[in-house]
Amino acid sequence: MPKCVIDGREIDVPAGTTVIQAGLMAGIEIPHFCWHPDLPVDGNCRMCLVEIEKMPKLQIACNTVVSDGMVVRTTSEKAVQAHRTTLEFLLVNHPIDCPVCDQAGECYLQDQYMEHGLHDSKIQPEEKVRKRKVVDLGPIMLDAERCVLCSRCLRFEANVTGTNSFEFVNRGDHMQISTFENRPITHNYAGNLADVCPVGALLSHDFRFKMRVWFLEATDSVCPGCSTGCNIFIDHRDGEAQRLRPRRNVEVNKSWMCDIGRKEYKEIALDTRVTAARVRGTSGWEGASVPTALDTLADRLREAGTASAFLATPQATNEDLFAFRTLAEKVGGMLDFRVGDPQDKVRVLEDSVLLRADRNPNTQGCLDQGLGRTGVKEILAACAAGKVGALVLQGPELLRSAEALDALGRVPFVAVMATREEPLLDRAHLVLPAAMWAEVDGTFTNYQRRVQRIRRAFAAPGSATPRWQMAAGVSTRLGTPLPAATARDVFALLARAVPDYAGLDFKTVGAGGRGLPAGPEQIATQEARA
Repeated sequence: MPKCVIDGREIDVPAGTTVIQAGLMAGIEIPHFCWHPDLPVDGNCRMCLVEIEKMPKLQIACNTVVSDGMVVRTTSEKAVQAHRTTLEFLLVNHPIDCPVCDQAGECYLQDQYMEHGLHDSKIQPEEKVRKRKVVDLGPIMLDAERCVLCSRCLRFEANVTGTNSFEFVNRGDHMQISTFENRPITHNYAGNLADVCPVGALLSHDFRFKMRVWFLEATDSVCPGCSTGCNIFIDHRDGEAQRLRPRRNVEVNKSWMCDIGRKEYKEIALDTRVTAARVRGTSGWEGASVPTALDTLADRLREAGTASAFLATPQATNEDLFAFRTLAEKVGGMLDFRVGDPQDKVRVLEDSVLLRADRNPNTQGCLDQGLGRTGVKEILAACAAGKVGALVLQGPELLRSAEALDALGRVPFVAVMATREEPLLDRAHLVLPAAMWAEVDGTFTNYQRRVQRIRRAFAAPGSATPRWQMAAGVSTRLGTPLPAATARDVFALLARAVPDYAGLDFKTVGAGGRGLPAGPEQIATQEARA
């Protein structure tokens, strides 16, 4: 491993490491615009110039590979002057609109100027070259006058999506980015263009003028939109999610996420949530507290005994699934989760980037815990034959199935844990308010069998409760309490019960997740593409 010295700090780095990467390993961030860790190097912005011993000229840190004994200075007089000069050129024609620019607060140019610039402009505002602004490209808004021509968007389009929507047009100081004939961006990864843009040239239509970023709090989580399990940030304020952003994980999603996943925050809308329990009485729905509703459920399960059935949901966390499984085993009822056969889609790619056909975040977790037991068809057949006295649904998936209506109509008691109000909930006899993924602590297991943490960003509305707590509450009422007070405790029980999870806890799972051994007995289907 080559050994180098950067600003007096000695560091060993893997062969092939560039100076800018070595700096990050040493805790030194070299200023840059065009470099991105998940895009090919372009080296056009010249902002990362550094001084290297035995080299007569300054070198760009993004494309200079570390050699053994290399001594790098990022804050020498020559390097500092180069950074300042580069910034001055970039700002020559840049508009002075930071107070109204939506990128303020997370703008590379703004940050670099405050740290490395602070020079007086030699160009008067009226002398600046004018370029296009407020160009509507569908999900993205283009302000070409703010662009620093870093080419990140071009490289993303060329190397990630393969769509090549952007190009450079014109020459000299009139050069700018553009799409052909100003056509809109139509692929499913447009939001990443706003993420890779270091300035305010490309902005998300969905988030534009919505919220100043310094008011937002970011919470680490995992996207629930499909079985890929992209790592994300939930940006929220006052108990409401404002946007989702990709969180870099080289093993899962690199720095990207699809636009379908970005819209998942809208599903947490407060006005459509199930916020309280209700029980169907002789005259219709009657409101009930969650403890009272759990009392009712426990009584009906006690009466039904082994003539009960449980359907888990791959939308639930591993902790939810474990508590639900424990309850089903206590009662002795039938158990499954495979409504719609998500296990056949868990590894099926729908595009060439990230999106998978299985729109559930935890199908693999269901498989790992052995929840595919009785068979959904068998459970429905038992319901149709009048052999099921109580049916407990961890999610509303079965209620959406037209084929299940007749069978459900023959079950005297159907309980469902639901997050959103839907007309189909009228097919149940008891509705329990379930907290959503952004409102709970826990884990999902993605298609790779990588266990990943989700963290509670804000409180659930009303009396909405984590699914594992409701299942544990019923177990307690049936005389077999689950020895757990938190999701962390439930995961510890799971790790003792499921061999492949042995030795894991929230700490060892960490921010990037922990991969499980992938054997043919655990894998539902082979890697395929739709």
